[in-house]
Amino acid sequence: MKHPIASDSPGMKLLLLGNEAIARGAIEGGVEIAASYPGTPASEIVDTLALVAEDLGIYVEWSVNEKVAWEVAIGGALMGKRSIASMKHVGVNWVIDPLIHCALHGFKGGLVLISADDPSGHSSATEQDNRYVALLAEIPVLEPSNIQEAKDFTALAFEISEELRLPVMVRSVTRISHSKGSVVLGKIYKVRRDPSFHDDYYFDFVLKKGFAGANVIPDAHKLLHEKLAKAEKVCEKYELVKVIGSGELGIVASSVAVSYALDAVEKLGIVDKVSLLKVGMSYPLLEKSIAEFLADRDFVLVVEEGEPFIEKFLAGIAKDVNPKIRIYGKLTGHLPREGELKPHLVTELIAKFAGVDVKVFGGFRENTLSELTRLAEGMLTPRIMTFCAGCPHRATYFALKRAIKKVSKGEYVAIGDIGCYTLGMNPPFRMQQAVFGMGGSIGVANGVAKSGTHLPVIATIGDSTFYHAGIPALINAVFNQSNVKVLILDNEVTAMTGFQPHPGSGETAMKKPTKKIVLEDVVRACGVDYVKIVDPYDLKKTQEVFEEALKLNGPAVIIARRLCAEEYVRRARREGIKLRYYTVNEEKCTGCRICLTEFGCPAIFWKEDVKKAAVNPTLCMGCGVCAQLCPTNAFEVVS
Repeated sequence: MKHPIASDSPGMKLLLLGNEAIARGAIEGGVEIAASYPGTPASEIVDTLALVAEDLGIYVEWSVNEKVAWEVAIGGALMGKRSIASMKHVGVNWVIDPLIHCALHGFKGGLVLISADDPSGHSSATEQDNRYVALLAEIPVLEPSNIQEAKDFTALAFEISEELRLPVMVRSVTRISHSKGSVVLGKIYKVRRDPSFHDDYYFDFVLKKGFAGANVIPDAHKLLHEKLAKAEKVCEKYELVKVIGSGELGIVASSVAVSYALDAVEKLGIVDKVSLLKVGMSYPLLEKSIAEFLADRDFVLVVEEGEPFIEKFLAGIAKDVNPKIRIYGKLTGHLPREGELKPHLVTELIAKFAGVDVKVFGGFRENTLSELTRLAEGMLTPRIMTFCAGCPHRATYFALKRAIKKVSKGEYVAIGDIGCYTLGMNPPFRMQQAVFGMGGSIGVANGVAKSGTHLPVIATIGDSTFYHAGIPALINAVFNQSNVKVLILDNEVTAMTGFQPHPGSGETAMKKPTKKIVLEDVVRACGVDYVKIVDPYDLKKTQEVFEEALKLNGPAVIIARRLCAEEYVRRARREGIKLRYYTVNEEKCTGCRICLTEFGCPAIFWKEDVKKAAVNPTLCMGCGVCAQLCPTNAFEVVS
């Protein structure tokens, strides 16, 4: 039986996550090749496509990184196949080089880039607005305003891409990607093309000039501008910019802000007083429609998620059609430029300019939320993000911290990376002092080591992240003889984003067995002489190896290998394996709190009445590390 997402039943309604809707849109758009690298809030797109790939004849892969994923999609489009690459916003940083290049080319196959932006950085280190990437690359960008449009716009993006012979970006945001909504299914584009190579740039410019290296770039760039000019007509054709309502109060909105504004207008009871310009294609903007909307107004409100991207363009258009118009939004301070756009802020802005008392709106306001937060703080014990119970990374950092204390009196510089292990930045470990994006740990550590510091320099990076972007920097460390100690935390899976496989997992996105790319083989191939593999659950041995490596002069790599604890528990349950757990012998426990203050496992808690540590058996997965670190052997296993 096929997954409902693959159902060829136009008119059928499904309750879908935004990312599932995007996947369905790709299916309806006739996608044949899909690639990605896991990253929240985008991961579920390829997760979903992989579930139905074989049934629908789609090739789906988790690529080694986003750049390769985009290049895979380019390759598919070159051969006439409709292709898509999806990724979180910071993943798009990796594709900028091939993205700008391919915008100068032309493909027979539709080529779509999904950018899942993350305002407020809920799961990210930045909150960048990738509409500016589309502007830089000079490609169209669509912005769905709800879950239905997430599907519709993704399918439409393939059509627009083929009409313009340009890549098209679809920009989602967290509240689209990770919200659920009712979606009406459409028809599935079932055409499957035989692969045949075509590249407009090569055939139309290079061959006509007679040789590679001819100065064809200006010609290709001119053609790109002609394509963008056609994009405005495409925007009109598909009604991607339209006016809702006919009232005097003008609002310009895009993305999820459209839904916020429409909801606010309805609940404030001012539907007849408002006209809203809904911008579905935010680059290139349909200047004709915008000019008409601005022409006879005293002011407009602009609500958009992210930077004041549209707001800045409006100011330029207004100079020609209505120089006296006032534009209120993020640039004027009426909405915050930083963080996620919140519905109550949109409501209060609209209410203010509509002359309506905001109290008639039934939603939460910021002061109400603050009161609830204060109430919750009095009822709940605040806690920071931490590793899961049994996480091997906790044991790794515990052993590393003790080794550093012994070798260099606790002094060090540790540069971190992106993954579960980034939580090592938090107490009680504080083993990452700076993080600069995927793969940045080793490269930055190279520079720190060359600064002349006498402190040990450590780079911590995960297995999936090492495959993604750590290899060139490790080669650089060997080539330039940087005194860097690289810790690769290998939990055998891309855990933080949903347990997706990576090149070392031995399985593809489509659940096909494949050759494992062995970490230590890659490390040795990079020229590293000192390579040691440790089991983090063996604290004594792990600490000894760290101490040895820290005393070496030159690059060294330690691989701390142990399966992700959550993945281990999942597999154990599937296989019917009953997990052991630990308990505390209160007669042995002295209340030293080392297990709490230095190790910090969430399965261990403090019993205030007896001043002893205790274990929550529902959280404990039986790793046994607590029993190794306890100075009085108070932790005892329960079969």
